[in-house]
Amino acid sequence: MSTFKFYQLDVFTDVPLTGNALAVFPDAEGMAGDVMQRVAREMNLSETTFVLPSERATRHVRIFTPNAELPLAGHPTIGTWWLLAERGMIEVPNIPVYRITQEVGAGILPVDVHLEHGRPTRVVMVQTLPEFLATVDDAGELSAALGAARDHLIGTPPPQVVSTALPQLMIPFRSLEALTSLPSGGMGGDLAAVLKRFGTDCAMCYWMESTVGDNIARCRMFAPGLGVPEDPATGSAAGALGAYLVRHQLVTPRDGTAAVTILQGAEINRPSTIHVEVDVDGGGSITEVRVGGTAVTVISGEVSL
Repeated sequence: MSTFKFYQLDVFTDVPLTGNALAVFPDAEGMAGDVMQRVAREMNLSETTFVLPSERATRHVRIFTPNAELPLAGHPTIGTWWLLAERGMIEVPNIPVYRITQEVGAGILPVDVHLEHGRPTRVVMVQTLPEFLATVDDAGELSAALGAARDHLIGTPPPQVVSTALPQLMIPFRSLEALTSLPSGGMGGDLAAVLKRFGTDCAMCYWMESTVGDNIARCRMFAPGLGVPEDPATGSAAGALGAYLVRHQLVTPRDGTAAVTILQGAEINRPSTIHVEVDVDGGGSITEVRVGGTAVTVISGEVSL
């Protein structure tokens, strides 16, 4: 029998029992991939990560939902590297920002660990450059699958699938009331089927707050086809949303960077805050997408297999 240590963190928050829960197995060497999937199903969180040695990066991180392995995800990245730095499982020099690399399904990507007195204060991941994919020209079927009235959705810009490693459908809502009235998970299987036809499993529903000088988006993310009816905080979708907002000129870069704050999870009593930065060049093309936040460790334990 083998025993594997795990930790559970709440991510995109610094308050225990809020944010998005994540299980991390910091030393999963010797655990087969099919067993990782079964363990993720047992943990029954939106994601579980398994950390392995890598010859190409600081560590190899595999990310699983209860139903599938993902090439990249936001809160698993932030939480995993927060834990490794906090517990001294990676060498952390006495500098303000330490860049490491992670090997994930999407490739080798950098992660910046911000430090104070050797302890993490923020983790920022670089996501892959955005791909702008299918648009939804007639949102009637989509709104019904979400459990929303047709006029709750905004037609311009249209809902669009955007990928910063994981395709996700960006869906603009007309009001906060319309967004918060959605049933958690939409209409379940109906929503999963509609999303599949657009090449995604994830619906990132959002409403932009009217503020002076700040870009704040209230969001809800449903992925019933992945076994995640509603996610409290979705870093990959947050990065894709930031890119979508820049692409459609809904936020304005300042000195080459557009900053967006994502507020998510309040409707399921797991409030989260995600910070997104999108860099653009002189011609307005996106050159980098970054997503960052904090985490707090709340549980530790062992799994015997």
